[in-house]
Amino acid sequence: MATEKDLVNAVRDSLEAGGELGRIKAEMRSEVMKLLDGSSAANRTKRPESPRDVIILNELIREYLDWIGYKYTLNVFISECEFGKQPLDRTFLAKDLGVQETDSTNKLPLLFSLVETFRSLNTSHQE
Repeated sequence: MATEKDLVNAVRDSLEAGGELGRIKAEMRSEVMKLLDGSSAANRTKRPESPRDVIILNELIREYLDWIGYKYTLNVFISECEFGKQPLDRTFLAKDLGVQETDSTNKLPLLFSLVETFRSLNTSHQE
């Protein structure tokens, strides 16, 4: 007969194998952070609206975290930023930032394109 400890270990192993344990931990961290910083529903309505540049920067970070596969970090980040479930349209972001998309850059986060743009500007200024 399985002991309680065996059952707990079997459940933990099953949750880890399915990736659910990490998601649950991330959600728990997010909720704890909300409690600690006082961001209850009542307090969230008092928070001023983020400036447009902050929203765009957060979206770039969101896209990067999703691309790199940091799903638990992304979960907490989305919760802290109070994002909706849908990210901003990539085409809109690229146009707003003046990024020219190509077939190769389309597969990478927009942050990569921005870094590459600054590198090329820096190289052209040094020549």
